[in-house]
Amino acid sequence: MDVLQLNAEHNDMASKYFMKDILKLSVDDIVEMGKFDYIRMQHFFEHLTLEEGQIALKNISKLLKPAGIITISTPDLRIHIKKYLNDGYKGWEGFKWWTNKRISEDAPNSYYFSIFAYSMPWEQHKWCYDYEGLEYQLKTSGKFRDVKELKLADQLANIPFTHNRPEEDVCIIATKK
Repeated sequence: MDVLQLNAEHNDMASKYFMKDILKLSVDDIVEMGKFDYIRMQHFFEHLTLEEGQIALKNISKLLKPAGIITISTPDLRIHIKKYLNDGYKGWEGFKWWTNKRISEDAPNSYYFSIFAYSMPWEQHKWCYDYEGLEYQLKTSGKFRDVKELKLADQLANIPFTHNRPEEDVCIIATKK
């Protein structure tokens, strides 16, 4: 495929993608984008406050067709609590390269956990979830049913599509009411 064909294909695909603020979605935005069978939120939901999460879920439900499906994956709070309790953050080499730019290597494990949970350099985590927390958010929105955890052994699970970081993610799947 030559460069011109590649560019033409890219331009055609670009028309199928939208960049919208899910917290400020307008009626015009919904009309422009249309309705979807499936919406996937991978490592996004934890960057919203509790209240923003409810707004996002209500707006997502407006974008889903009846009986549309949503999956949400976030870092699993239970996995990270275990890592915290076992001093796992200090030994996490892929994490330390930027952590130790902010805190001393002899800092307590709570400092390492706090940086992971709330102070990522590219985008702050604003809320922490485990399965029960995600299930609660979806149920209290009143917009979703059949909420279940999508475990790695589930036939619908696929790395990296549902579990970007299988050693640290929780993933849920639910149906629009």
